[in-house]
Amino acid sequence: MLIQRGDLMGARTARTFVDDRLHTWGLSELSDSLQLITSEVVTHALIHAGSDVDVRLRAFDDHVRLEVRDSRSNPPVPSPLALSEEDNADAERGRGLLIVDASGGAWNSCPNGRGKNVVDLSLHDPA
Repeated sequence: MLIQRGDLMGARTARTFVDDRLHTWGLSELSDSLQLITSEVVTHALIHAGSDVDVRLRAFDDHVRLEVRDSRSNPPVPSPLALSEEDNADAERGRGLLIVDASGGAWNSCPNGRGKNVVDLSLHDPA
């Protein structure tokens, strides 16, 4: 699915897309975690890349893979605000990639011809 640059409802649309796909595939138990991850990553891409964002979800026999692509080639980096809990307890931003890390998936970033995959995440079925 494609989310247009500046779409204020983009993260919500992406969460709905992920929930619908997982339900169709009989993997509803993964929905809450993957919706949270999707929301954080899509928001990060929309804010920091300032480009259209492409969201893909694929189901394999042993895992589900989320891909979020934007047109900026710089890799995502957790905000320094999120690195010191004591100093930044009141911060309203800067924790998105740490939330993704804490959600149990393994992610990375890799360049592609038009930018990068912001996240290439695999979330294993707990069953």
